[in-house]
Amino acid sequence: MGLFIVFIPRVFSSTPQNVFFLNQSFSNIAKNDIIPYLQLMERKWISEQLQIQALDKHFLIDKKALSIQWNLSQIKKGLLQRKNQNQHVPLFFSWNENKVVEALHFIAEKTNLTPQDASQKDERIIRSITGYRLNLANAIDEIRNRLSQGLDNIVIKSYEILNPTIDTKTLLQSLGFQHLLARYETSLVEKDENTRFNIDKGAKSVDGYILEKGEIFSFNRIVGPADKDDGYLETKVVVNGKLVPGYGGGVCQVSSTLYNALLQCDAKIIERSSHSGYSETTSYVEPGLDAAVSFGYKDLKFSFPQQRIAIFTYVDSDRLVAEIWGEKEFSGTKSIMSQIQSITANGDSEAFIEVETTVLKNDIVEKRYKDRYLIPKEYAETLKEQIDKNQ
Repeated sequence: MGLFIVFIPRVFSSTPQNVFFLNQSFSNIAKNDIIPYLQLMERKWISEQLQIQALDKHFLIDKKALSIQWNLSQIKKGLLQRKNQNQHVPLFFSWNENKVVEALHFIAEKTNLTPQDASQKDERIIRSITGYRLNLANAIDEIRNRLSQGLDNIVIKSYEILNPTIDTKTLLQSLGFQHLLARYETSLVEKDENTRFNIDKGAKSVDGYILEKGEIFSFNRIVGPADKDDGYLETKVVVNGKLVPGYGGGVCQVSSTLYNALLQCDAKIIERSSHSGYSETTSYVEPGLDAAVSFGYKDLKFSFPQQRIAIFTYVDSDRLVAEIWGEKEFSGTKSIMSQIQSITANGDSEAFIEVETTVLKNDIVEKRYKDRYLIPKEYAETLKEQIDKNQ
């Protein structure tokens, strides 16, 4: 009798389709290959640092220092139990919680802030500061939950807000500054570190200044030369229409932001100058609405003939803010319009633009002026489109 042999193919069970872990598809990976595959992923993941953002500060934490380990068998179980649901398997892990607490204590030391009451010192108002305190237990839960979702770039939000006893508005009202006359802000997004430093330093020089009725405010007198000897850093400044290395770059954003706040209320503008050039680097305000300053050369001067005012210029996250508070409410309406009047080529790569700015008070022309800028030629039409869109 002959031997009859039946061949039975070996069938390997595998994960169902459309199953993902850390954005990696595990569809149809053989069951016996899951653990080795996860081990490779774990080594790579643990070699990358944990990125933590807390308030406005950033921290890098070594995952190995936290003794983070994946629970490979539990992850494998999760992968095999999914049934074509397009769902991501959570990251099951363990860690040394004492090490996590130690890391969070360090973050708390760098971010916790004691609240500060508003106060008056000489002819300045010192703004109040809101305090923050990290809630460690909640922060641990936040990090654990984010990691279980496969995230290693985590924003901690577990902060308790500590309000000052006397806030800025309360102090302002006690001093007679009842009304917010104007507020204007410009963006600090994509500004380099040195420029942001200069902007913050320049803003602090002006912040809280009390301007008496009829007194002439001179930006240069208050801020000074803004050069190396004053502690300002080297970055880019506009000279003869072009960006060149120089100290104090960014201070003009402070004067320009303040100028735009002044245009919204009843300020008397005594002196204001435009930059000689304009580009995307200086586009924190539209052409015609900048106020260039250069010690001994260009200044921003103004007064308030009708009342005392308090001026604030400060950095708030990625914004530079200018506020003007007064004793009397400004009841009128103001509107500002800028239009490019002409674009004239200047060689192959540059052009001059002439911009006319009109300031209306109660629908009546209060002032009208023209500025001329040297700009990159390819930027001219883009700029015109932007201005027309914003009108």
